Amino acid sequence: MDRRELLTAVGAAVGTASLGGCLSEYRDVAGDVGETTDEPTDTTTEGDSGGTTEPSETTDSSGGESSLADASLEIVDSDCGQPTNEASVSFREADAEVGVTGTIAGSNACYIAELAGASYDEASGALTLTVASTKEGGSEVCAECITEIDYEITAAFEGGLPATVEVVHEAMGETTTVTTAEPA
Repeated sequence: MDRRELLTAVGAAVGTASLGGCLSEYRDVAGDVGETTDEPTDTTTEGDSGGTTEPSETTDSSGGESSLADASLEIVDSDCGQPTNEASVSFREADAEVGVTGTIAGSNACYIAELAGASYDEASGALTLTVASTKEGGSEVCAECITEIDYEITAAFEGGLPATVEVVHEAMGETTTVTTAEPA
């Protein structure tokens, strides 16, 4: 009887340890942009239903040139939940940054969010951020549940903010535009 209890305890400990890395993930996927403020200075728009980028330039509303200096994504939480696709955008004019807070779904607990693309259209001043839910490399044992992955994106600009921001999610075999926002 003692042998069975010992094997059960060891098996539970090994199983818990192997899932620990998948269930709680906090990682800066594309690198630090610097300090940001938590409060937007302009407006926040909610959606219904997502690396580092090359700089690009456009003309902002004041007539100067604007360029995307950097964009990064940080995972802030990951846990079993519902298939969620949502994002909100804030324009922080004083810091020349756009912030996005969102949740994307993963097929199981080994999925993470990655900034799959950040493109800035020079002619229209449109920023498109694409967030993808992908399986983390090296993950073998995963909790079988739909995972809600909470993330934050910071996009830093030089010369002014974009005219529009579109957030796109690529998750569970679907590509969805979750929100489009403009500064007030």
